[in-house]
Amino acid sequence: MTKKASTTTSVDTSQSKDPLIGKQLGDYRLTSVLATGGMARIYKAMDYKLQRQAAIKVLAQDEVDSDQTLTKRFQREARAVAQLEHDNIITIYQYGEHEGVYFLAMKLVKGKDLAQELKRLKKSGHKLDVKRALRIMEQVASALDYAHAAEVVHRDIKPSNILLDDDDKAILTDFGLVLRTSVETTMGTAFGTPRYIAPEQAISSNKALPQSDIYSLAVIMYEILAGETPFNGESPMEIALSHISDPVPAPRTKNKDIPESVERELLKALEKEPEKRHKSASDFIKAIKKGYGIGVEAKAAVPVPSPSPTQMTSPSIVSESSKALLENWTLPKAQTTPKGTTSGKRSRIRLLLFLLVIVSSVGAFLVLNGRGGSGVPGAPITLMYNEFNFTMFNGGDYDLNVFELNLVRGVNGGGDDFSGDRVRGDTLPSTICFRVSLQGKQNDAPPQCTKIQSAELLTNQSLLFWRKETDSDAVASTFEVQYKGQVIARCNTVGRGEDAECRFNWPVPPPTATPPES
Repeated sequence: MTKKASTTTSVDTSQSKDPLIGKQLGDYRLTSVLATGGMARIYKAMDYKLQRQAAIKVLAQDEVDSDQTLTKRFQREARAVAQLEHDNIITIYQYGEHEGVYFLAMKLVKGKDLAQELKRLKKSGHKLDVKRALRIMEQVASALDYAHAAEVVHRDIKPSNILLDDDDKAILTDFGLVLRTSVETTMGTAFGTPRYIAPEQAISSNKALPQSDIYSLAVIMYEILAGETPFNGESPMEIALSHISDPVPAPRTKNKDIPESVERELLKALEKEPEKRHKSASDFIKAIKKGYGIGVEAKAAVPVPSPSPTQMTSPSIVSESSKALLENWTLPKAQTTPKGTTSGKRSRIRLLLFLLVIVSSVGAFLVLNGRGGSGVPGAPITLMYNEFNFTMFNGGDYDLNVFELNLVRGVNGGGDDFSGDRVRGDTLPSTICFRVSLQGKQNDAPPQCTKIQSAELLTNQSLLFWRKETDSDAVASTFEVQYKGQVIARCNTVGRGEDAECRFNWPVPPPTATPPES
């Protein structure tokens, strides 16, 4: 979707021919057309009750008639973006349907999109300043990392989907092709914009993953620095095939002022195999900044704690790390290296490490399978929280149904409780975390978390159930962990500058039926 924002409020005569101009959709009256696309049209609208302007995305009726899945994708976009409360992601106001017209109301961003800005600069013979470009891309990377942590893959990252307001703040928009990786798949067709599409996504959209968005982000970075995208052609199919099979042209052949270290990072992010790319969008942008010698704020080093019984409980953590190590090791061939050489020593070290991993994995499985560190049956749970962030970690070897979980400070139903039905899918898988944070104050996930299953941002500090309301409030000195109406743990609340952990064992799940032996 190409979304343009305008400060103009008048409606010209050509727009008056649009049958939707002047119509009321939900709380919004459409006043003018901002942009048109293949599947949708964007209107400027006004909420006269709140005296607030908005951008309204409306599905084209002929597209709806020809594609019955389009309305479901549109609803999926609304639901996915509504969960993403991030400063650099478009804000959703309302979603609805009126007389067969499906619409999505969003914040109106007054400014231009990145595609328009790049076109304007190119027309005048200039390029986007590197420092400015990195400030913009850093914001987009932050938005992408946040979406990926919530298991949302955008699948259509391109300059026209990056809005720039009058203060050069970047807003990521148009999640029309969004894929929620934990619960959704798509047909085996390719969706996306050919010039920016990742190889795996060009083959099939259901192969898209966070690294696919990182690839698209790297194409934009390549375009900014080199003056053009890596692959161009006479047809979308030709361009898509180039992404799949052709080597990426070295950026320095198009702009010799690009540092060699920056070229290496660009080519890494544009690897054909997703696992060879950067782990996160922010890692990619930080690497580009480093290549240009632009300072990256260093985070204070966080000491890695010694593994606790809870952290060591899950065999899946051990087995996954073992797998990663083993994939990078090669066992020595017999009598191929002279005794006493460096290579021989390295091979013996690899063999010792191989044996150590196997012994550790087996030992952890035998001792800790299905039990907490104390030997008590049930999944070991760790709650980790500070004044702004709360994380729940499932250290067991089975998935938890958290639908009937309640975290209660003070009186149950007091408005500041957190219920498990707010966790995506009502389930917290083994070794996975869910997080609740105060908006704008979220920090890095604890090292125990192999993945964030669900994240929720709150805007009201008084709703942080793990916080003390006042230092003298006895009721707020603890919060309860309730499951099916029963208290299974009571944990201390924290005040300003404090952090805490609370550990307990989840109730044992009901046994699964074992079929009789034949």
